[in-house]
Amino acid sequence: MNEEIIQKKQTGRLPVAAIVGRPNVGKSTLFNRLIGVRKAIVGDRPGVTVDRLESEFMLGDRHVILVDTGGIGEGTHDIMQPAIDIQVDAALEIADIVIFAVDGQSGATGVDAVIADKLRRQGMPLLLVVNKAERENSATDFYGLGLGEPLPVSAIHGQGMPELLDALAELLPEMPDDQALEEEEKPLANIAVIGRPNVGKSTLINAWLGRDRMVVSEIAGTTRDAIDSMLPFQDGFVRLVDTAGQRKHGRISDVIEFVARVKAVQAFRMADVAVMLLDGAEGIVEQDMRLMQLAQDEGCALIVAVNKLDLLSEQEWKYFAERLNFRMRGMTDIPVYRVTAKQGKGVKQLLHEAVKASVRNHFTIGTGELNRWLGDTQEAHHAPSDDGSMVRMKYASQTGTNPPSFKIFCNRPGKLKPTYKRYLEQAFRKTFDLSGVPIRFSFVGGTNPYADKGNK
Repeated sequence: MNEEIIQKKQTGRLPVAAIVGRPNVGKSTLFNRLIGVRKAIVGDRPGVTVDRLESEFMLGDRHVILVDTGGIGEGTHDIMQPAIDIQVDAALEIADIVIFAVDGQSGATGVDAVIADKLRRQGMPLLLVVNKAERENSATDFYGLGLGEPLPVSAIHGQGMPELLDALAELLPEMPDDQALEEEEKPLANIAVIGRPNVGKSTLINAWLGRDRMVVSEIAGTTRDAIDSMLPFQDGFVRLVDTAGQRKHGRISDVIEFVARVKAVQAFRMADVAVMLLDGAEGIVEQDMRLMQLAQDEGCALIVAVNKLDLLSEQEWKYFAERLNFRMRGMTDIPVYRVTAKQGKGVKQLLHEAVKASVRNHFTIGTGELNRWLGDTQEAHHAPSDDGSMVRMKYASQTGTNPPSFKIFCNRPGKLKPTYKRYLEQAFRKTFDLSGVPIRFSFVGGTNPYADKGNK
């Protein structure tokens, strides 16, 4: 995570714009054009986009998450209607704005009309974008969709993009007033509760709040939107964010992961710490691991809570714990707690530990102490290099918090092995008791900028 994202983490939830449309209308090309990078794979056949892509881009002075939904539900092209429903529903699940892309060369089709009807009934902010509109009057055919003024563009050539960006900017949700944000009392911690549908996220938050703030149901995906709750805590308050689950279409595994990822990114950008809630009765799956890794990639401290332990015998818990330790072997020092949210067991301790993890994620250290640690750590284990030459760390300075981030000046940064970088991160985490906290080190060449300056 770069310093820019670190600074953004407390500015609020980023708006999401999702591109939808039938296959082969140029959604991925439009995605690439808007973000300015060839990130999405483009091709001339339906279903080319296999991975769900999301990326930040600057729209004026706003950061926006752009989502390419191309390919969602496109696995069965002989049964188009379910595919369309899944694609559009997934976009509506996470978007503040929908960009409906159509093909100006082929004109309006029956599939376009079906998608337009579904979008129209939702009443969501929407832009009708006619791609491949190099030919004059290419957009005329699309007025009949009843979605307002179509915007003709050519994503491959860049035509019409300034007009599209202006129209998109006008639909963005209003930003919070900067002065109001500065005057607002800061929470002691921003805690995101994450996990798969129906693991008990809402039940946990209700247990913390002592009331039914969230709707709880056995149906996976009852929570549609992420909802912030303020909870008095000690001399202040904490902000709780319940990341939304999925609706009934969540039975499609790739849509589950796509929607969960985008919503999780939004929550992580606001959070100091993420509480990963696991279902003790179901075990741990790959999606859980991806969410944990995403939390740390986005700079959140991480703790794990295993819920529904009333359904497990001691032998079953022992087996679960062994599997969990094995799956988390590459993620060091992640605290694990046991709770039964429905009965309120262990939830108070979990809240206290989450607040402590938030404090750890805002860790700061004096320059002198930091460099004494760097010297001692090098002395204990010198940095090897590929060609046998010495890699020497000269000086370090802290560049940010949430997560703690540091710049280290050394003589051969390009020669530093990944194993030694991991050694430094683990040594720092252990020395300063920062369990569950991601540590960011960047290595640059150069000399100590303070070498010629005396102590003040």
